[in-house]
Amino acid sequence: MSAKRTDETTPGDLPDSGSGTRSWRAALPFIIALGAAVVVLIVIGVSHLTRPAEERVSDDAKVQYVVNDVYSARNSLNYELFRDSHCEKDVRAAGFPSAKQFADDNRADRDRDGKLVVPEMNVEVTGDRAAVTVHEHRENTEDRKTTTDLTLTKQGDDWKVCTS
Repeated sequence: MSAKRTDETTPGDLPDSGSGTRSWRAALPFIIALGAAVVVLIVIGVSHLTRPAEERVSDDAKVQYVVNDVYSARNSLNYELFRDSHCEKDVRAAGFPSAKQFADDNRADRDRDGKLVVPEMNVEVTGDRAAVTVHEHRENTEDRKTTTDLTLTKQGDDWKVCTS
């Protein structure tokens, strides 16, 4: 037997589509969410424009940047970066290396044992002073890890390595 199907439908056969068109009130939660998202994005944009990135960096991070500069300078034999990372008192001290002495000392160690690697440093900032414990080793002598303690002081807005 085959069932016959008619193409005609009766009004009771179709699902009820409600009262017709939806009002704008049905979209109100989405409009509110979109408005809130736009406000948040505007606040973030304004804060980035009014407050430069260097001001949003914590003192711990700034100290780490200076320590990184010291070790990068030693690896690249960049005396100016090394000198600029130290306080004036240290730079004027009798034991501070000259550009030639700095290059000779660091080149010999780098050529023999590889570049300095700093896998970890512990930073403790207290006011305008910071104590940093640097865990370091050379690329080719990972089994000979050393620890160096550095003291940094804040001079204006900049942190500098300072032995005293």
